[in-house]
Amino acid sequence: MKRELLGAAAGIGLIVLVIGGVAVFRTSGAPSSDQVAAQMQEAEAAYARGEYGRVAGLLEEPAEAGNPLAQFRLGMMYRQGFGVAVDRDEALAWLEMAAGNAHEDAIEPLIEIYLEKAGEAETLEDGVEWFDRAAQRGSTDAQAVLGSYYLTGTAVERDTRRGIALLEEAAEAGDPRAQTNLGYAYMQGLGVARDPAQAFAWYHQAADAGLVRAQPVLGMMYQTGQGTEADLNEAIRWYLNAYDAGAPGAGALLGNLVISGDVSARDAAEAASWVSASAVAGNPQALTWLETEARSGQAQALAALGRFYDEGEVVPQNAARALDYYQQAAEAGVPFAQLEMAGRYAAGQGVEQDYVQAHVWANLAAAAGQEGAAAERNVIAQFLSPEELAEAQSRATRWREEQAQND
Repeated sequence: MKRELLGAAAGIGLIVLVIGGVAVFRTSGAPSSDQVAAQMQEAEAAYARGEYGRVAGLLEEPAEAGNPLAQFRLGMMYRQGFGVAVDRDEALAWLEMAAGNAHEDAIEPLIEIYLEKAGEAETLEDGVEWFDRAAQRGSTDAQAVLGSYYLTGTAVERDTRRGIALLEEAAEAGDPRAQTNLGYAYMQGLGVARDPAQAFAWYHQAADAGLVRAQPVLGMMYQTGQGTEADLNEAIRWYLNAYDAGAPGAGALLGNLVISGDVSARDAAEAASWVSASAVAGNPQALTWLETEARSGQAQALAALGRFYDEGEVVPQNAARALDYYQQAAEAGVPFAQLEMAGRYAAGQGVEQDYVQAHVWANLAAAAGQEGAAAERNVIAQFLSPEELAEAQSRATRWREEQAQND
């Protein structure tokens, strides 16, 4: 906080300040309320004229004298770079003074700075101080984060009572992250007595607010009747919401219901995708379901089994079986499997090397929009003569015509 003293009138206790080219004479000591009011009025007028550099000089004395509006205005000027260079620490100091003098408008920019500093901290531990300051100023974001820290002992000494208090404050203010964490606490009896009904209520609020990770949990509570009456239709509704929003685990939960016959997918590909996720999640019945569907020629089930045997996921790795399933899925029109077959024919992996056939499969996959297929097709084309390329394109055309007739 700098103030430029340009001179003093000897013997009479006057201080001469030059602000924006205008000499201002006042007696030494704290300015009177009238002087502060006059300076504030002049600062406001200069601000209206866009003379921001002059405003900063005019505001310093009343700000140092404790005028909360001057402190706020000066803090915001340093925050935004109006008339002064941007200086977040200087802004922070003035805004904290203003907030300490009950200037409510200073709270929001103060919280913004606290959260910025928390986000920039090199470690979670370094960010705790700034989250704590923001939480004390009423930031629900900070309360939600800090509450979860104390509840779990992340970056702080574990204090479940304080964690619950912070989460409740944020949850009651409508923060869905705090609501779902409170739901978890009540479901597990973590820092509070176990209470499934309370858990259900908090998860429901978070799910209704659109927090995706709360939705499959809410679905499970409806399915199993934890904290509420069992309602399979509601469970499925929340599972679908979560799946469509990309929530991890939602596909597996729907896959379990497909296997049990409690839900039908919107199409065969989706059903296979859900059941595949269920298989990865460890449901042993999922593999049986996929094998049954594959035997009937279901394309996506064939592709899923090909991937499982190819990667050794769910089942032991088996290149021959993977190739067989990929071949069948490619013939059935699955673009992912077609691209896999293109790679195998190009490399001679499990089949005799055949660049023409590799181009056919890559071309078909590319036409269906499979990611990476167009690039693969273009690479393979470099190994073909003009006659071979024409043959490959002819085969792809014939394949599409035959598929159209079969459809």
